[in-house]
Amino acid sequence: MEKSFNPKGVKKKPVLSKKMVFFVIVPIALVVLLVVGGRRLTWKEIQADEVAVIINNITGNIKTIDRAGAVVYYPFIQDLYILDKREQEAPMASSNISADFPQGNPIILKTRDGGDVSIDLIIQYKLISKVAGKVVQDTGFGEEFKEKWIWDYARTICRYEFGDLTISQFPDSVKREEKIRTSTVELNSLLNPHGIFVTSLNFIDYRYYREYAEKIHERRLADKEVEEQVQRASAARKNQNRVVTEETKKLDVAISRFRGTLHQMEIDANAESDKIRDAGKAYLIKARLDADAEYDRLEKHAASILAVKKAEAEGIFALKKALEGAGGRNLVKMEYARRLRNAKVIGTPVLKASEEIPQLRIMERLKKTGEIAQPPAKEEETSHGGGGHEAPSSVHGEPSGHGESSGHPAAAGHSGH
Repeated sequence: MEKSFNPKGVKKKPVLSKKMVFFVIVPIALVVLLVVGGRRLTWKEIQADEVAVIINNITGNIKTIDRAGAVVYYPFIQDLYILDKREQEAPMASSNISADFPQGNPIILKTRDGGDVSIDLIIQYKLISKVAGKVVQDTGFGEEFKEKWIWDYARTICRYEFGDLTISQFPDSVKREEKIRTSTVELNSLLNPHGIFVTSLNFIDYRYYREYAEKIHERRLADKEVEEQVQRASAARKNQNRVVTEETKKLDVAISRFRGTLHQMEIDANAESDKIRDAGKAYLIKARLDADAEYDRLEKHAASILAVKKAEAEGIFALKKALEGAGGRNLVKMEYARRLRNAKVIGTPVLKASEEIPQLRIMERLKKTGEIAQPPAKEEETSHGGGGHEAPSSVHGEPSGHGESSGHPAAAGHSGH
């Protein structure tokens, strides 16, 4: 049993009256519903990286709003689409697996020489905000434009451009970059009218089929070996050029030194030749001066001798004339007398051979004693007939005669002389 502390006979008043609910709460609720519902149904806020497209369902007019802020539209009469105008990615790779592409969506193409190649790309793109209505008009709301426009065009253009290469040209990054540039230009020429601008194509990887991959791997190994051999040959050529350069420099230095030595020797030889020539000139000048002086001296000496000889000849000639008469004979007699006064008489005694020579005396004595045998008579007669003893006496007699004749005035004069 509920107990109430209210006094009996007093009625309880409600917290909110019906009037208050009708005039206060209901209007407030209606305002709140209008604000909240109107925000969702009649206007939307556009960010700076978004673009709004309003399509009038009655007239078919399309309006593009490319600014940030609130956009008001009429529900059920107009449809509002908001598109992202930032730079986005559209991968075309084997790793881009989805429900529509369970094995990914790479670009598979056939090269010019018949090889099959799979390419992985990432397409960087953004919407052209001024013609964003074309995107909605062509593909509708959402990201269906990727598959309908970007992927289809990219697959077609890349197959055409990269298919111009051969299997051996795919590893060349320069040729791949060239094809990427041409593909980007061609894609923009086709996608720009549809409100899409491709900023870049990023090449990720390429793959061959297994058989191709093995052959190409072998070829890469062979090319790598060839490249290593080329690098070694280049290094050897550089080393050869370096050695040739060093030896050439050494040769140039040696030639320069030798030329310097030759130049110095030439300078020394020229100096020595100049010195010898100057000495020869000095000697020639001195010899000429000495010769001139000697010539002058000899000329004067000859003149003096000539004068003396002339004087002597004149004296002799005068003496000759003086001696042509009796005076000459008297002069000779006086000279003989003068010489005889001082002359010395020398005589030489002459002896017999037996007495003069001691050896002969000894021989005679020995013969007399019989110690020496007498020679035969024939020999004795021969010796006596020859006058062996008389010849020496006669020989010695001549000097005796000379001794006796030494008293002749002429001989005495000669001896005194």
